[in-house]
Amino acid sequence: MKTIEIQQHGKFILVLLLAILVMPVWAQKNTVKFNLLPLVSKTFAFEYEREVAPKMSVNVAMGFRGKSNLPFKKYWEDAIEDADFLNKATLGHFTFTPEFRFYLNKNKGTRGFYIGPFIKYGKYNLETEYPLEMEEGDVKDILIKGGISTWSAGFAIGSQFKLSKSVFMDFRILGPHYGTTNGNLKGMTQLTADEQAELRDQLSELEDVDFIKVTTEVTGEGATVKAKGPWAGIRAGLSIGYRF
Repeated sequence: MKTIEIQQHGKFILVLLLAILVMPVWAQKNTVKFNLLPLVSKTFAFEYEREVAPKMSVNVAMGFRGKSNLPFKKYWEDAIEDADFLNKATLGHFTFTPEFRFYLNKNKGTRGFYIGPFIKYGKYNLETEYPLEMEEGDVKDILIKGGISTWSAGFAIGSQFKLSKSVFMDFRILGPHYGTTNGNLKGMTQLTADEQAELRDQLSELEDVDFIKVTTEVTGEGATVKAKGPWAGIRAGLSIGYRF
């Protein structure tokens, strides 16, 4: 199933890229950009914009983050009290966001204030250790690996302005989006009957969350946690671009 999902996403992205590349010759106005804001979370984000009609363009953004420590760890500490769980956690991700822009001012081309509906796909990979604490005080660390896939839709508002003949600045002011998420986490280790019972009891607390559907399974070889629910976020950006 995972292979089929990756293939489907790959085909979807390929079709979108080909659609951009085969646009008419009169639309040969291109801008490549590098988004500076995601660097604070060790994420590299690149964008490509192509004018397709007067005051209209297609903008494609891709971002990726190599596996490293959780960003903004202090914010996570408010929700997760276990320090070891956070300190040992690593996160990597890939995002792909096609957007259709409408420029709303008198300037020619892709300049000035714009609004752009978009869809966003994200794949997040998480790895950490879960401390299984028994009643006797013994602690067993369980290595957890898994991923979360997200699909969402929204709209962005921003302004793109010219710095020099070929250099532009794209300021994405706000980009709220809402959609769905699917998560699958696995912790594979040998568990005794008592450890299974304790882990099953601890994981059952996850199923009490109202707005997320969580299913758990515990066996002698480990545990699996699956989750489905809503997904929301806000896009922002400050990109430097080169037009050719």
